[in-house]
Amino acid sequence: MSRSRIKRAKKRTHRKRKAHIIVALAVLTIIPIILVSLGGLVAAAAVFTNLPKINNLGEVQDWQTTKVYAADGTLLTNLYYEQDRVSIPLSEIPIHMQQAVIAIEDERFYKHKGYDPEAIGRAFFTNLSSGQLLEGASTITQQYIKNTAISREKTFDRKIKEAYLAYQLEEKYTKEQILEKYLNTIYFGHSWYGVETASLNYFGKKAKDLTLVETSLLAGIIKSPNRFSPYSKPVEAKARRDLVLAQMARLKFIPSEQYEQATKTPMQVKPISKPSTVAPYFVEDVKQRLIKEYGANIVFKGGLRVYTTIDLKMQKHAENAAWSILNRPTDPSVALVAIEPKTGYVRAMVGGKNFEESKVNLALRRRQPGSAFKTFVFASAIENGISPYQTYSSSPALIDIPGSTPWKVNNYVEGSGGPPMNIQEGLVKSVNTVYARLIMDVGAENVVETARKMGISSQLNPNPAIALGGLTHGATPLDMASAYGTLADGGKHTKPISIIKITDATGNVIAETKPKPEQVINEATAFLVTDVLEDVLRRGTGTRARISRPAAGKTGTGQEYRDAWFCGYTPDLSVAVWVGYPKGQISMKNVHGIRVSGGSFPAQIWGKFMSSALKDRPYSNFTKPKGGIDYTSVCSETGLLANRYCPDIEKRPFLSEKTPKKKCDKHAKPSITEIPNVVGLSEKEAVERLEKIHFGYAVMYAVDNHAPRGMVASQTPAGGERARQGATIQIVVSAGSTEQKINVPDLVGLDEEQARDKLQKVGLKAIDITATPFIEAKDKRDKVIYHNPAVGTELEYGQSVTIYINRKR
Repeated sequence: MSRSRIKRAKKRTHRKRKAHIIVALAVLTIIPIILVSLGGLVAAAAVFTNLPKINNLGEVQDWQTTKVYAADGTLLTNLYYEQDRVSIPLSEIPIHMQQAVIAIEDERFYKHKGYDPEAIGRAFFTNLSSGQLLEGASTITQQYIKNTAISREKTFDRKIKEAYLAYQLEEKYTKEQILEKYLNTIYFGHSWYGVETASLNYFGKKAKDLTLVETSLLAGIIKSPNRFSPYSKPVEAKARRDLVLAQMARLKFIPSEQYEQATKTPMQVKPISKPSTVAPYFVEDVKQRLIKEYGANIVFKGGLRVYTTIDLKMQKHAENAAWSILNRPTDPSVALVAIEPKTGYVRAMVGGKNFEESKVNLALRRRQPGSAFKTFVFASAIENGISPYQTYSSSPALIDIPGSTPWKVNNYVEGSGGPPMNIQEGLVKSVNTVYARLIMDVGAENVVETARKMGISSQLNPNPAIALGGLTHGATPLDMASAYGTLADGGKHTKPISIIKITDATGNVIAETKPKPEQVINEATAFLVTDVLEDVLRRGTGTRARISRPAAGKTGTGQEYRDAWFCGYTPDLSVAVWVGYPKGQISMKNVHGIRVSGGSFPAQIWGKFMSSALKDRPYSNFTKPKGGIDYTSVCSETGLLANRYCPDIEKRPFLSEKTPKKKCDKHAKPSITEIPNVVGLSEKEAVERLEKIHFGYAVMYAVDNHAPRGMVASQTPAGGERARQGATIQIVVSAGSTEQKINVPDLVGLDEEQARDKLQKVGLKAIDITATPFIEAKDKRDKVIYHNPAVGTELEYGQSVTIYINRKR
C-alpha cells in the first residue's frame, strides 16, 4: 500500500472515530436528561444489564485495613486486600480538604444530580479532538461508582452506566454521605486508599490535622497518582498542588492572600517507608492463623485490630544472637522460639535467614530433635517411680525389640560412656546407651504420653528410638520451647499464644485469648528434672550455654549432624534453638571447621540470646515445691544414704515418697587401702586389677616413646599411695611412639564414628569419603566398605587412613 493511501485510510478512520464519539457524547448528554424528564432513570433499567445493586456498594465501601500490633503497641504490619485504607467520618476530614477535592475534581458537586451535563459539554470538544473518550466529565459521584462498582475500562458503555448508577446513588444518599464515601475510597498512590491512610503515610499525621498546603497536594494527586507523585515527580506534584490552590481561590474557598502564601510554601512529605521487616516469620504465622480462623475476606477487608505477644526488643536480640554467630553466606540456618512459661506468650521467633527469599518458617517445621528428647524419657521415668540413681550399662547395646530386628545403639561424640551410670548422669552427659536401656523399662508409650502432655503436638509413634530423638515426624522449635516451658513452670503447660486480642475497627472485642495453665506432670517431678538439667549447663554437654543466672537445658544432635538443638529455660523464659539446613539431608560436619552438635552453635546462640533478653529482668531462682521434695545427702555412686566412708557425697532432691531409706553398704567399712601399681600392664589387665579392689578408673590415650602401644604408661595417683576405695585412678595408655610403626586395623563394617575411634586409639587419623556407587544393602548402609591403606599396612604415628563410607550423596 502506498504512503498516500495509508494517509487517506488514517483520515477515514479518524473521521469514523470522531463520528462515534459525537454520537456517544450526545447519548451521554441527552439521554439522562430525557430519562429524568420522563420520571427518572427507572425507565433506563431495562436498557442496562448486569449492573451492581446500589445496596451492595456498601460491601466494597466498607473494606478496611487490618492492623497487627506488637506487645508494646507498635504497629507490626497492615493486612489488606489490594487496598490499604482506614475509614473516618466526614467530620474528621478538614473542610479545606473537602473544598480542595471539590475545586479540582467536581466544582459543581453540590449542584448536579450525580452526572453533570454542563461538564460533559465542556469536555465534548476536548474529547473530540483527541479521538478518544477522556475522564474529564466524571463527577465525584461517578468516580465513586467507578472505584467501587464498575470496571475501570474507558468505554462508552461504562460512562453511561456510571451516570445511571450515580443518579441512583444521589437519590439514596446525601451529598455529605457521598463525599465521605469518596474521600474514604479514592486512591492516592502506593497502595494507599482513603484520605486518612494517605495523610498518615505522606505526612505522618491524621487527616484532621492536615494543613491547607497538605490537603491541596493530596487533592492534586487524585487525578494521576503516578504522574503527580511527590516522590518521583516533585515538580509536577507542586505544579498540580498550586493549580488546586488556584481553583480554590477562584471559587472563593480561600482568600487570595492565603493562596499567595500557600503557593510559596515548600512541598514537604515524609520519606516513603519500606514494608516492615520486623519479625516477618512471626507476622506471617499470625496472618495464617487469622485466615484459618476467620477467612481471607475478614482478615484483608474487615479492619481488624490484632494485638500480639511479640516483644520487639527480644526479637532484635534473637536475630542478633543467631546471625552474629552464624554469619557466613554458606552457614546453616537458625530457628529460635522464645516463650514465657507462665503465659505461653511467644516473645520472639526467628524462622530462617531471609524471609523474602524463603517464606518457609523453620520455627514451625518438624525436625529430628536428637538427644533433646531424652528429657521426656527422664521425666517419664521419674513420673513412673524410677529413681534418678537407677543405673544402666553405658557400653554399646544390642537391644531386642519384639517383632523387630535388634536395636544397635552406640554413643555419639556429644555423649560419653564407660562403666555403669545412673540415669541423671546419663542425661547430663547425653549417653545414648543408658537411655536406650532406660526406655525399655519406662515404656515408649509412657514417654509419648509425657511428651504430648508437655507440649509436643506432632504425631509420635511409641518406638523405643524416640529415646534418642528418632521421631517419625520430628518436632518443631515452637513445640520444644513450649514443652521445656512446662518444666520451667513447675509441670504446668500453657499452650503457646501469639494473639492476645482481636477487635474490630471501633474497638469491639471479637476474640480474646487468656493463658490456661494445666498441671500435666507432678510439680516435684518438674523440679527434679530441672535440677538435673541445670547440671547439663554446669558440667555436661551444654556448658557453652551457661549464663549468669539459674538456667537448665539439654543439647540434641540428629543423625549425620543434620540437626542440632539446644532447648533450655530460666524461670522467666523458655527457648528452643535449632541449627540446620532447610533441606534436611545436608550434613553439618564442617561448619567453621567443626562438626555441629547441640553443644556448639545452638548452645552459644541460646546463651547469647538469654544473656541479652534477660539483662534487665530481676534475678530469679527455680522455686522448690512447698511439698513433695526432700533434699538428702547420698552416695553419688549408689544413690543410697551416705555414710562417712562414701568417697563422693552429694545433696540431691528426691520425691518425698522416694527418698532413700537405706544406708550405703558399698562403703560401709573404712576403705583406705594401697593403690596398686598398674604401669606396664595392658589396658585390660589394669582395669581388671583396679575393679577387683573397688577403685574407679579413667582412661586416656597419649603418645609415649617408651611404652608399647596398649600398655599403661603412667597413673595418677601413683602405685603404693593410699586412697579410699572407690576413688578414681587416672591411667594413661600408650598410643605408641612417634617412631613406632603402626599396623592399620580392620575397619570394614564399622560406622564412621567407630572407625574414627579405632584409628584414634592406635594413633592414626581418618579422612572420610563417600563411596560410589551406593550399595543398597541395609547391612552396608553408612558403613565402611573399604579403606586405604589396607589392613596390616605399616604407617607412622599421626598418618591418615582414607575410609570409604557407603552413604547416599
